[in-house]
Amino acid sequence: MKTTSTVRSILADVNVWLATLVAGHPHHEAAASWWRDVVIPSGATVAFCRLTQLGLLRLLCNEPVMGRQRLDHAQAWETFKEVNAQSNVTLVGEPANLDDVLEQMCRQNRYSPSFWSDAYLAAFARAGQHRFATFDRGFRRFAELDVILLGS
Repeated sequence: MKTTSTVRSILADVNVWLATLVAGHPHHEAAASWWRDVVIPSGATVAFCRLTQLGLLRLLCNEPVMGRQRLDHAQAWETFKEVNAQSNVTLVGEPANLDDVLEQMCRQNRYSPSFWSDAYLAAFARAGQHRFATFDRGFRRFAELDVILLGS
């Protein structure tokens, strides 16, 4: 499995990966056009982190999400491997200063039911100096996050 810890890239949210891979997803066309019109021509690298990798694997195996297209664990893993094998996709390791950035975010936000996973992804992107691509407008709450809001 290809893993990189120093590549500056675009960290993609789970919702971007799922929309990209599932043709029936409501945001599939927006995700596909982002790849086609922005990512590929720019030569950008789009990254998974461990949380987005596991989130995608979980959703690909989830019947309420995937319906009849639900994959078993081996099929989901093979799907991830195929995507990660592309030259413009990588799996990045945690930045060294991730905990410091996450702690700063904890002090700025009082409460949100989705705070921890979102804060982790925002802190990961900031600490690793990655842009962050998502369909989730809630990420605008994180100061200094270089966010790409898809589907707008």
